[in-house]
Amino acid sequence: MRSRNKGFTLLEVLVAMTILAVALAALIKGGSDHSRNTLYLQERTLAHWTGQNVLAEYESGMRPVSEGDRTGEATMGPFRYGYNVEISDYVPEAPIALPPVKRIDVRLWLFDQGEQEQRASVSGFVLP
Repeated sequence: MRSRNKGFTLLEVLVAMTILAVALAALIKGGSDHSRNTLYLQERTLAHWTGQNVLAEYESGMRPVSEGDRTGEATMGPFRYGYNVEISDYVPEAPIALPPVKRIDVRLWLFDQGEQEQRASVSGFVLP
């Protein structure tokens, strides 16, 4: 009687390797997407904090509040942001008379990528 060696056929090995390759490709893509999203959220969070800092400078009186647009740049963490500050008159609508205030809108973007790649927008109000 001849003894047969038990093992896998070439076809079974190829099918197993194909399944493994597809699974690893999906895992790598998922990790790549996760790291890209993490970086994007970090950019947005730091841009928002930068916008709040710029707004706080206007609210505290460190910067003059006069109508018009202003641009500038600021650094927060490893990122350099460009920003545009738009100051306009704002009259609140309320059942009682309220004094007019100034509305301050700050838009931020990564400095290297330009305004079309906006990362954050912060708004606030100050008394003139």
